[in-house]
Amino acid sequence: MSVNARRMHEHPLNPCHANHSRINLMAPTASHEDRAVKPPRSDLIRGAIASVVSYLELRLRLFGLEFREAGLHLLVLGLLLAGTVVCFAGFGVMLIVFLLYLMMLILHWAWGWSALATAGSLLFISLAVGVIFRARIAKPLFPMTFAELQKDRQWLEHRTKSSR
Repeated sequence: MSVNARRMHEHPLNPCHANHSRINLMAPTASHEDRAVKPPRSDLIRGAIASVVSYLELRLRLFGLEFREAGLHLLVLGLLLAGTVVCFAGFGVMLIVFLLYLMMLILHWAWGWSALATAGSLLFISLAVGVIFRARIAKPLFPMTFAELQKDRQWLEHRTKSSR
């Protein structure tokens, strides 16, 4: 008897098998149940990759929206800075000339002392403008993206602790 004929003779579905027990062909076998319950590994990998890609897509969309807002914010800050510098330079030149003339006329100070007092007052004004500008810049960029990443970090920490 050949090897294939022997295998066929010993196969449990062969009616000539020595066991002669009836086998219910409608009942699912263990391997059939395993295939029905567990999806193939490739489907699991595709699902995981799809989840990661959709997660990254959402984060990049959020970053894009905030980048547009931040770009507009930075453009406004740049225009404010340029306008402030131009106006301050013109105003400063005129103010210096006027204050020097006024101090010399009213206080009868020498030109050097008048120039020193004018420089001190302009330094004080410049520091005040710098503080205001610094407060305007202190607004954080990308607040929603950082908030979402913080939530993700907390979720990962919670998941890591619960899986241990």
